[in-house]
Amino acid sequence: MIQCPTPSAERAIRDRHSERGSSAYTFFGVIILAAVVVGAVVFFPWSDVFRGGEDKLLNDANRALNAGKWKEAAALFEQSLKTNPANPVAHIGRSRAFVQLGDLDKALEEASLALKYDPKSAAGYAQKGVVEKLQGKTDQALKDLSEAVKLNPGYSWAHAQRADVCLRANKVEEGIESVNKALQLKPGFVEALLLRARIYTRMGNCKEAYEDFTKAEQLRPNDAISLQDKAWFLLTCPDEKLQNAAQAVELAKKAYTLSGGKDGLVLETLAEALFRQGDPQTAVEHQKKAIDLQLKKCPDGSCVKEMRERLLKYELAARQEMRKDYEILPLYSGS
Repeated sequence: MIQCPTPSAERAIRDRHSERGSSAYTFFGVIILAAVVVGAVVFFPWSDVFRGGEDKLLNDANRALNAGKWKEAAALFEQSLKTNPANPVAHIGRSRAFVQLGDLDKALEEASLALKYDPKSAAGYAQKGVVEKLQGKTDQALKDLSEAVKLNPGYSWAHAQRADVCLRANKVEEGIESVNKALQLKPGFVEALLLRARIYTRMGNCKEAYEDFTKAEQLRPNDAISLQDKAWFLLTCPDEKLQNAAQAVELAKKAYTLSGGKDGLVLETLAEALFRQGDPQTAVEHQKKAIDLQLKKCPDGSCVKEMRERLLKYELAARQEMRKDYEILPLYSGS
């Protein structure tokens, strides 16, 4: 005879099943929780958390760089590199700061380190190329800037820098191709417009150069460099029909005001404009100030050679010609 379980026995059986189910669920819950924890430890970007201080230093360094505080920027990049010596971004930033400080050897060293830690860095090759351009290493600069645009075909700044190197190497047609590419990528790239205008001037295409200078002026009506570049063109372009000394004086005076009289090239442009307008004495005064300002950038005087030659031209024109010991009275009178 089979005995049926009593109601109390049934409840006991259900409770035992429930306890086993709860134990099973608890066991699997622990396994899942452990997996989540392990995943968090393994896959969570903890490096970003620990780089928080470094990122702040990088941000501060970049802000200092953009504000023109070159020494501060270089020091902040150096602090960041103590935390992460293999960071190519910090090396590139420090290189840029050293360029502005005039230490091209250190700038080249930093750019080279950036490429050591990231051999495929287009920014690293571009920065290295710019430093080499400033050092007069034209062939190497062209090679590195070519590599930069190969790695990043959309790098408009690198295309423009490559065009500048081509112009310095007298590879004018190749320079036009590079600067056109830069402007195709970034139509409002004022510096590229000014560069193309200079290349056109070198080629004798003064009409095209005038159009680029004018467009640059329209894009930046209160930019001293754009204004002085156009003024210089109006004074020196090979097509005499486009030369306009009066307009050049006005542009140069505006550029002088905008720059606060602290830009040597702007002052030299104003000096040339005044000379062409028949005021060599004032031209001499401005040219001397221009040379003093430029000497701060190159204490060895390498960047003011042509400026001194123009100063001599102004001084000769301003000199009062007088004959000494010239006898105007007759030495003998018959009366």
